[in-house]
Amino acid sequence: MPHSLSVYGDSRTRGLSQGEHLRADIHDVVHRVMDSMGGPDGVDRFLASTNFLPAITKHTPRLLAELEGIAVGANARFADLLAHNLMDEYWWWSQDQRHREACSSVASVGPPALVGQTMDLDRFLDGSQCLISHHDDSATLAVLTSAGMVGLCGVSSMGFGLCVNALTMLTHSGSGLPVAFAFRGALAQPDAPRALDFLRSVPHASGQHYAIVGRGPHGQMTASIECSARGATTSAEANSNFGHANHPLASADIDSHASTGAEGSSALRQSALEAALPSVTNADGLMHLLSTEPLCEPRRDDRDWFTFGAIVAQIDDVVTINYALGPPDTDPWHTAVVA
Repeated sequence: MPHSLSVYGDSRTRGLSQGEHLRADIHDVVHRVMDSMGGPDGVDRFLASTNFLPAITKHTPRLLAELEGIAVGANARFADLLAHNLMDEYWWWSQDQRHREACSSVASVGPPALVGQTMDLDRFLDGSQCLISHHDDSATLAVLTSAGMVGLCGVSSMGFGLCVNALTMLTHSGSGLPVAFAFRGALAQPDAPRALDFLRSVPHASGQHYAIVGRGPHGQMTASIECSARGATTSAEANSNFGHANHPLASADIDSHASTGAEGSSALRQSALEAALPSVTNADGLMHLLSTEPLCEPRRDDRDWFTFGAIVAQIDDVVTINYALGPPDTDPWHTAVVA
């Protein structure tokens, strides 16, 4: 599988290109995802008991066209690809909270302005990692993803980056905008302030923290918001340096059947992030931080989750993304200019 792919044109055309170039990898990973959901019948039950397509159609119609293009290009069932893109939503729907204390993000207003994260996911997704560069008439988006997904985290040539953390204990909705689509919808905005406005305005399907770093009206900006089915809560002072793990730092919108999650791995990683913040002054330092435990989850035989990949973006006159397609303690970092 190529570690990077560039796609061009309108949304459907870029989807077709992804499907065609990554067909074998898409079939492989979607088969594993389907197995984890109980096969095609399990996928169909999940989709039948939720109703995400109206929100996707209303708020991110171009992403729906892209996903339809991926399905055609890969010769794959659209329902299976949709389920693959509903990872966070399946977690709460299946009530599987076992390994959702994962992903650590860091934002620094700089200079230079930085945003980065580890993306920690199920081991069965290993081998599907790819960085996809989307080129259209308005911008270039560089997106870390699993083959067949519209994206996990990434940066825009318009001068901002966006990272995420699952907050599975926050309230959810079977008709909100799923995380993958909320992320890409925000990344498609013309600038960082409007990306923040987008995330504040849409109805969210799942609890999630969004870290935004980029150019604002008065220089570089950072923003940290915790989103749930009932709205968005600011979780760090605007234009500050911050780290975030997998429990809410501000939102009180806790699902009645969940704990706050402010213990265990998330608490350990939050402490490590906060202790390291003063020393995060450049991209190399942030890459080193994200390559070490407890922030990096190595591949281990006794665990069924790991650091799927990581990114570190530097937002300057030129936008640069550093990315690892696997745990960065063992997998190499690559660098690309996003223009």
